[in-house]
Amino acid sequence: MNEPALRRVTAVETRPLRQRILRPHQRVEDVALPHDDDDDTLHLGAFVDGVMIGTATVHRESRPGTTDARAWRLRGMATEPEARRRGCGSKLVAGCVEHAKAHGATRMWCTARESAKGFYDALGFATIGERFDIPDVGPHYLMELGFS
Repeated sequence: MNEPALRRVTAVETRPLRQRILRPHQRVEDVALPHDDDDDTLHLGAFVDGVMIGTATVHRESRPGTTDARAWRLRGMATEPEARRRGCGSKLVAGCVEHAKAHGATRMWCTARESAKGFYDALGFATIGERFDIPDVGPHYLMELGFS
């Protein structure tokens, strides 16, 4: 597989991959996320040979239980199975971190699926609290990455 190229995409462009990977039990139009259309939200796509193989979204949002206006949330992270363990996901996260930092962020947080926790651990995210379940999706962890 060739090295993925990142580019900014629209929220609508992320939805087929989000739906197929993250929420196959929902319709494509049902995987829109809050803040998808905010002015400073970033949607990134990772492309190989013109085909989107990964996507991630980052937007301003305080982590639950805090009022930190300089926190950003990473969500809608999805990669095709054949693109995993090849650097696509870490490249997407790095692009989201860069965007958030450029907009004054001091930290980024996410709710990580149990199956993806090791990925976020490897990128330096810290686990906050205990595992919890998201109905119809499964077990998750609240995770956070502070910026220096």
